[in-house]
Amino acid sequence: MVNVSLEILGHLADASVRVLGLALVACTALAVLRAHHAAARHAVWSTVLAGMLVLPVVSPLLPPLAVKMWQRPTPAWSLVRGTLQTTMPLTPGAAQKSRPFTPTVPTWPALLAGIYLALAFASLVRLIVALRTCRRLVQESELIRDPDVQDLLAEIASKQAMAWPLPELRSSRSVIVPMTVGSRNPVVLLPQDWRSWEGWKLHAVLAHELAHIRRGDWLVTVAAAVNRCLFWFHPLAWWLERHLSALAEQASDDAVLGCVSDAPRYASTVLDFAATLQSGRRFTYGVAMARTAKVSRRIDRILALRQPGPAIIGKRTWALIALCALPLVYSAAALQVTQPAPQPAVQPGLAQLLTEGDKLSAAEAQQLEEQLVRDPEDLAARGKLLSYYMWNAMDHPRLRQHVYWLIQHHPESPMTIFFSQSPNQGPEDFEHEKQLWLEQVLAHPLDSHILANAAQFLGSNQFAEKDLLERARKADPSNPEWTKRLADLMSRAIQFSFSGPMTPPPSESFAPAAKAELESSTDAILVGTVGEFLSGVIGGKPSPVQLEYAEQLLTRAQALGPDNAEWPAALERLHAQQENPSATGARRIRVGSQVQQSNLLQSVDPVYPPLAMQARIQGVVRFTVTIGKDGRVSNIRLVSGHPLLVEAARTAVSQWIYRPTLLNGDPVEVTATVDVPFRLGDSVQRE
Repeated sequence: MVNVSLEILGHLADASVRVLGLALVACTALAVLRAHHAAARHAVWSTVLAGMLVLPVVSPLLPPLAVKMWQRPTPAWSLVRGTLQTTMPLTPGAAQKSRPFTPTVPTWPALLAGIYLALAFASLVRLIVALRTCRRLVQESELIRDPDVQDLLAEIASKQAMAWPLPELRSSRSVIVPMTVGSRNPVVLLPQDWRSWEGWKLHAVLAHELAHIRRGDWLVTVAAAVNRCLFWFHPLAWWLERHLSALAEQASDDAVLGCVSDAPRYASTVLDFAATLQSGRRFTYGVAMARTAKVSRRIDRILALRQPGPAIIGKRTWALIALCALPLVYSAAALQVTQPAPQPAVQPGLAQLLTEGDKLSAAEAQQLEEQLVRDPEDLAARGKLLSYYMWNAMDHPRLRQHVYWLIQHHPESPMTIFFSQSPNQGPEDFEHEKQLWLEQVLAHPLDSHILANAAQFLGSNQFAEKDLLERARKADPSNPEWTKRLADLMSRAIQFSFSGPMTPPPSESFAPAAKAELESSTDAILVGTVGEFLSGVIGGKPSPVQLEYAEQLLTRAQALGPDNAEWPAALERLHAQQENPSATGARRIRVGSQVQQSNLLQSVDPVYPPLAMQARIQGVVRFTVTIGKDGRVSNIRLVSGHPLLVEAARTAVSQWIYRPTLLNGDPVEVTATVDVPFRLGDSVQRE
């Protein structure tokens, strides 16, 4: 309910801005055309009123008309920190329950929606009560059957070229000034003392009310009141209601002066009605002859008027107004002012930036800082500065500021997530960066790269990481990387639960939740990929329990996706591995401290990156690779791993050579998953 209210509020807020363009065009057109006649001005502003009412309805339905605007190099948007929260604590090491990672709706928009709906509802109730009162007035009134009055009414209607049938004339004790009620079957209500009026006054009153009926002022008045109820927060809605009422009275005054040609006498009549209205309290909702608030201005206009304008505009004028208004309303509803799509920023290589940052001097670093003030989008300069601060282990106040800027302006960049996880990060820095990443998740819910980077940053919270990877996968279903990363996360947690982790997992409750989800999931790709990952090993030999569970998942994937030939092949290799544990299939390559893959003929140990060693970064880099018929590795695709370790692992794997895999005596290509571990102890032994 709150989300629906917020959506309605958003449409109304959007329409309230768009209608200002219509109002500006109307003001400009009236000024340029010098339209002084009240009837013409009333028609133009009635069109603006109609546009204001239809904009919230048609704007979401029409195809957008995109208009690009000039964009500064620096992104123009920014988010206010502190208004976004999550439904789950994300502190490292906290045990999480399996529940969606969904940001809560901020309380202040919901509060605004509640206030809007309450006041709009109260205004609509008040309007409904007023309309029911008008209906009751008509029901309790007395029909005027005087033939002389009926003849006078017919004569005036004939002069004004009014279509038949004529409106009803009724007398009411509850009204003290003449008023018109209704549109389809209009009724003119006269005060109880109308019989004491002289003939000239009755003539003027009937001419005035018939002019209201010809223009359909009752319908316009009700529409303006509804518009004011819906847009009670918009000054234009209140102004339109008052201004249309004043213009309706002026146009009806023109109709009277065109009939009686006695401005002073008519002004005196209007003044008498206004005085009666101010002294009495029995006036109800309707189109009343003396309803205009500023009667003195109306009297001055009547006395100063030399040549009355038409009381109603013709069909041609209405057709011209409609012809001009339709494209304007359509444009106001469909126009979408968009910034041009940002050009993809040149992402300099991390290895190059780290090398160049190590060579910077303090003076050169200061020059780069000054350069960034002039050009904040110079990512190469920013990357060099960050690597300079990291190499020198500086607790420089600008280091984290650069990281914050990258998260806010380039959350999709691999460079951002790399420096966001730098070893110089303290607890307060982590909390602040976590908040920035959550803001980016809310601001870009469909950007898979931003979601995946946020998932990597929040990796200490496996539930949050899983939810973000699932959202990245849903946003970009054609990219297999997100499925592999999600499967890697789940398979690692499950393997830890089977064989005992080398280090305690961040959340002991994640593995049971992951297993329960896989056992009930209908996603054959995810279930099968986790089964394939579990049929291999991370840093050691898979246990029989792990292989048995991998077989269960692969069997389920085969049942869910019988047309996928990958699952039967994976099961065949898994069965061969179970029958002969000393041999391994070519599908899954296992790499630990020693090479144990029987088909691996030539291997190259990865070179531990110096910066990763200095920052004491270790872990496993996982790839999926294609092993050709000649045994050489190609098509190396990253599944997971620390950015600082990836290039070194990729360089090593690209040089590995395997014994060709034979199928019925013929060599075939094999897709395999390769794990490359990096441990500080192993690197010391190699050196």
